[in-house]
Amino acid sequence: MDDQSRLSFPQEIWWLIAQELSSRRDFGGLFLCARLSKGIARLALPELYAIHDQSPAINAHILDMETSICLWRSIIASSLGKTLFPYCCWIRALKLGNLHSQLEDLARDNPILKAQFFSSPLEKLQIRSGRGRALNLDAIIVEVASLVTDCIRTSADKEDKRMGITTLEGYYLPTANLPTWLSGLSSLTTLVARDGSVLNSDVARAIRQHCPAFREVECFFCRGTDIDEQIAGFFKNLEPNSLESFTVLSMNELQRKTFKALCNHSRSLKSLALLSLERPALESLNELQHCVSLESLKLEGDWSAQVYDWQTESKQSFQEVVQWLKDCASLKELDFRVIPASTTILADVLKSPTVRLLSLSLKTLDFDDEFCAALQNQSQLQELSIRFDEELIELSEERRTPLADSIACCHELRELDTNELFTFDNTNHMCSSLPLLERIVMYGDLIDDVFLGPIAKLSKLKSLNVYGSSIISPHVLMDFLDQLEADPDGEHEGLQVYIANQNYDFRFTDDEEAWLGTEFHNRFKGRFDINNQMDPDELHESDFSD
Repeated sequence: MDDQSRLSFPQEIWWLIAQELSSRRDFGGLFLCARLSKGIARLALPELYAIHDQSPAINAHILDMETSICLWRSIIASSLGKTLFPYCCWIRALKLGNLHSQLEDLARDNPILKAQFFSSPLEKLQIRSGRGRALNLDAIIVEVASLVTDCIRTSADKEDKRMGITTLEGYYLPTANLPTWLSGLSSLTTLVARDGSVLNSDVARAIRQHCPAFREVECFFCRGTDIDEQIAGFFKNLEPNSLESFTVLSMNELQRKTFKALCNHSRSLKSLALLSLERPALESLNELQHCVSLESLKLEGDWSAQVYDWQTESKQSFQEVVQWLKDCASLKELDFRVIPASTTILADVLKSPTVRLLSLSLKTLDFDDEFCAALQNQSQLQELSIRFDEELIELSEERRTPLADSIACCHELRELDTNELFTFDNTNHMCSSLPLLERIVMYGDLIDDVFLGPIAKLSKLKSLNVYGSSIISPHVLMDFLDQLEADPDGEHEGLQVYIANQNYDFRFTDDEEAWLGTEFHNRFKGRFDINNQMDPDELHESDFSD
């Protein structure tokens, strides 16, 4: 079929092709389609720009800075009416933080590309700090956001329809500008702010008025003198029971007022992640007791909170939090990190007949023996990660075996990640009881060849990471591959094995590593990697290097 015949395909066919390329994130294919003709470009380019933020050129911009900057130039230039198509009206995510990072890289490392970016029609964006020569990146970002959102708002009013931006993200989102920007983003669902202090009642009212689909907030940090009251005001002024997800990833000074205000969304809130919680926040978590529609909950204590005896010093708050979690009948993912008395909480919560988790992740400073018995109730669990603080907890054999037995009761388990030093018998029991296990992370004082025997019985194994000190032989590892390949029920496509800490005296030769790497690839399209412990003599010499 010649090129002319292809171009004569009905528009509906080209539209389907563009949709399929978009679903595959095939940016190259969409770009090629756009070059075939102006008519096909009208079908392909909206799909390309709709997913532009997921382009490899955007996500790994140092590898392809020129392509990434070209994308940003075309988006901004389109907001000025200087392009053939209105690219900025097609994007679904306006990630200003990404542009901020790229401009920072340009200013520091690439003067030629910087000059290209700020060439006509974007020369007015080259805003500098006072009389200095440095670019004022915050001012540039504000100007870009104003241009793009104003263009989107004007186009929406002109065509009487919603425009496509669903996500607004930025390092610098001034509170004074946000309401104006939001007024043009009628399809917005997600706001991602580096500094949570930009969120207040005015911003919430703008969202309520102009963004009926809004449902998700993510902040990198929330701190400041009035931050608790300010964020509480934000939640109170959103449409009640509209928020579905709230995340704070770092420094976090939120507490009672914010948690109480979140209950205005108790029926809608499905996902909650609060990291770096300080003691006042932990004491106030009971204010969330009405938020029982949660499906995913992630709580992380600030390291200073580890000395807080929550169970004793704030007994009522502690008990109300336990009851709150037991009432969360829809909860499927639970992640506790450095939460005081976390295994004591879970010893009660996991016994609840209404709590059936699919994923449990735990980084704990304590170990309650009742936790093991409670874990056995989680028959639907598919992912389990348990990390014990090695300085505070060292499980005896009397505790280690019950934990292994409890894990073995979770017959639906697909992923097991624990830094506990299980014995061969523990490992054999778990592998024999968990036929669906796909991913294992192992630790131990000495992991040798015998451990590969029970692991080789796993018909679904896709990933094995050995982080403990190991003495594993190349020929036994090859026998391991033979066993996996011989299993008639085996599903090991893409198998990856990583040995992180091989004893130096038992290190593989380059030829052995290459041989195994080839076998992994040829048999399963898989991968093998190994790192050795340092030469003991070199370690000894380093003690005197200063």
